[in-house]
Amino acid sequence: MGKEYPFSESTLGGKVAAGTGLSVYCLTCRRRAVLDLAELVKRFGPDQPCLHWDLLKIIYCHECRGAGRDDRNLQFTNHALTPEQRKGWTPENPLTYGLKL
Repeated sequence: MGKEYPFSESTLGGKVAAGTGLSVYCLTCRRRAVLDLAELVKRFGPDQPCLHWDLLKIIYCHECRGAGRDDRNLQFTNHALTPEQRKGWTPENPLTYGLKL
């Protein structure tokens, strides 16, 4: 599998192919979660944009919504694999290396 250039992680499929992860932090209730990218790809497709404003349209804080608070006051963080985690990594086997994809 060769690298494609220019490199882009602007879609969910691009993030899965790159082997990176994504987490979300609710600025209202301070809860954190690692997003399951493989599940998001199944639900929204690999071409779903994953920039901040795109993710706010599809992701919300369940706790805040249930309590009637602002449920879209979210911050997203990208996660890269370390060089040690990249050894032997493939998009078909992401869980082996600690990312919840």
